[in-house]
Amino acid sequence: MSTRRLVSGKNRDALMRFLIAALAIALTITTAQAQVTPQASQMQGAQRLGNSAERNGQYSDTTPKAKVDDKAYNAVLKNLPDKQYDPWHGAR
Repeated sequence: MSTRRLVSGKNRDALMRFLIAALAIALTITTAQAQVTPQASQMQGAQRLGNSAERNGQYSDTTPKAKVDDKAYNAVLKNLPDKQYDPWHGAR
């Protein structure tokens, strides 16, 4: 059996630095990709869905459900207090 090392000395240090740098770059890229990809695909899907619904005439702001939603929204807005929230009220 041979006791000869494949990489030794300075070459080993350089190889380890290269591997660590490559691993760090790979982890950074995969993390960034995981943050960007779902949002982009969801936006594209929503645009496709909205475009097809508009072409078919299925989406309109004057539907009865939209009117009911607007009435409910306005009712909730009327019930909100006019006083602004004071986050420091307990500290004073």
